Formats: sequence, C-alpha cells, structure tokens
Amino acid sequence: MIRSVCVIAVAILLAGFVPPAIAPSGSIGTGPGQISPRKAYAQGKSLTFKKLACRSCPIQKSELDRDRAMSLAASLEAVYAEEETGSSDDMLVKSLCDADSEADECGIRMEVVHYFLTRRFKLQTPVRGIQKDVIDES
Repeated sequence: MIRSVCVIAVAILLAGFVPPAIAPSGSIGTGPGQISPRKAYAQGKSLTFKKLACRSCPIQKSELDRDRAMSLAASLEAVYAEEETGSSDDMLVKSLCDADSEADECGIRMEVVHYFLTRRFKLQTPVRGIQKDVIDES
C-alpha cells in the first residue's frame, strides 16, 4: 500500500515536468492580434529605415526630420483610409506594401511606421483609425 502511494506521488510529481502538448501561436503582444507598444515602435523603426529612409530610398536617413515625419504621417493616414493627400509621400508610403503582401499585413506595416514616427518625433496628428486596431496602448 505504501509502495503504491509512493509510485502515484512520484508519477504526479513527474507529470509536472512534462511540457504541454500545445505550443503558443507566436502572436506578438498581449492579446490576439495585438502588438505591444515597444514591439510596434521597434518594428516601425525597422521598416522606416529599410523602406522609407535608406541609401537607395528617395529619403536619406539624415533628411528624416520632424517636418518630413509629419508629412509621412499625414500620407500614412490618408493612404490607410484609401485617400490621397497629393504629396509625393503618398507613393513613398505605398512602398511599405509589397506586391505579394496581404491587405492586413500592409495595414499593420503602415500602423507601426505611423506609431514610430508619432512617438519618435512627438507628433500630435489626428488619428483616423490607424493604430487603434493593432497596437495595444493599455
């Protein structure tokens, strides 16, 4: 009897060390489809300097100042809302979306770049739907 109780106790103890059969989905952030502000800033910074302000881009890294960031943020908001501002930045922000990327992925890219620009340059731009769905500010 004591032997069977000890075997059961050891089995229960060892069961605690077995990894779960279900792995996490790999989502970023605090909830399904949410990106934390820190990750959104990092992703936006990376995309900005890979796609918008690089050596082979129309904007050089040194040209990205507060005024240019404000223009890019306005174009991001307009393109996100499927409108046009008429500036040359409209075509530039459309380059964030690859030909083979899905609309959701394109929207997320625009949102994180917008988030980076507004935080980095302390822009007070009216947000028209951008950043509200993906970035978890809470």
